[in-house]
Amino acid sequence: MKLRIGFIGLGAMGLSHVKAVHRLCGDKAEITALCGTTDANFEAAAEVAPRGRRFKQPSQLIESEVDAIFVSTPNFTHAKLAEEIISAGKHLFLEKPCGITRNECLRVLDAASRSDGILMLGHELRYSPFFQKIKELVERGEIGKARMVWTREFRGPFQKKSGEWIQDARLSGGCLVDKNCHHFDLMNWWVGARPQRVSAFGGCAVNRVIEGKHQVQDHATVSYEYENGARGTLQLCMFALDFPSEDLEMGIIGDGGMLVTRISRIEILQWKRGTNQKEPIIHKVNARQGEGWGNHLGFDEIHREFVSCILEKRELLTSVRNCIDGTLLAIAAERAIKKGQVLSVDHEN
Repeated sequence: MKLRIGFIGLGAMGLSHVKAVHRLCGDKAEITALCGTTDANFEAAAEVAPRGRRFKQPSQLIESEVDAIFVSTPNFTHAKLAEEIISAGKHLFLEKPCGITRNECLRVLDAASRSDGILMLGHELRYSPFFQKIKELVERGEIGKARMVWTREFRGPFQKKSGEWIQDARLSGGCLVDKNCHHFDLMNWWVGARPQRVSAFGGCAVNRVIEGKHQVQDHATVSYEYENGARGTLQLCMFALDFPSEDLEMGIIGDGGMLVTRISRIEILQWKRGTNQKEPIIHKVNARQGEGWGNHLGFDEIHREFVSCILEKRELLTSVRNCIDGTLLAIAAERAIKKGQVLSVDHEN
């Protein structure tokens, strides 16, 4: 018998999840329930999954006969829906971030820890062979002990969302929380330590969409320190290069060398300290962009993994406990911008 899967939230991201499950997991799962806010979104999803029963309210879908649920709703709804779904005994794929406040994140962590079910966070980058190769090289000792890690993302503005919720920090958690929790999560994973302190600066210089003080930042710089002494930075600008020319660079430096992404070619560049290299070692990785919203590396792989983890009762790479620190770091960075202070990253007790 196939897994019965429902979807709450049928916007651009939700529809991408519907298409991915249909395309990649049809031999093990079937889409039986759909819940969206507009007729147009439901009709688009129903074209992919005509057997999906329509529900007007998330609570109705949660109470229906489904085994697992994908949640792709606005960020401020994530924690409450996660608690309801886990309490109902359903498996859950929860889009990032797991919450927009520390309290919300800890509530989701608590719900997951008290459940025998699967709660996978949508940090798909961890599932790409490309980013996994960097983790492998670090663990193999190719750069020695990790000392610094960084992300530089120069891109265009957010795409339009219903009600412009993504532009309001009270609803999205802020730009760093909404999108850069992905990158903080990867950097934490590579370093293998928990972020401890953070400082940040940012503001809205170009992309003002809503009036007032709750407009999210469109550029920011973040500096932070890990418990093991390693340091990290993130630079973000959302009025730079437009898709498909936007640029994302990530890297990690140890006392024995450096790794840098060249995502446009799916390559990793490596330099070894003290070898007088004139050209980098180039690691070509067999990885592909996903076909979903944003075309992220790892998007296809995460759907297969979600279904497999349920059926095989396997441990999750992107459990709440594994990934919560990326979101907590982003939340602390947003607070550091507002307060103009160096702040501690508050972890769970």
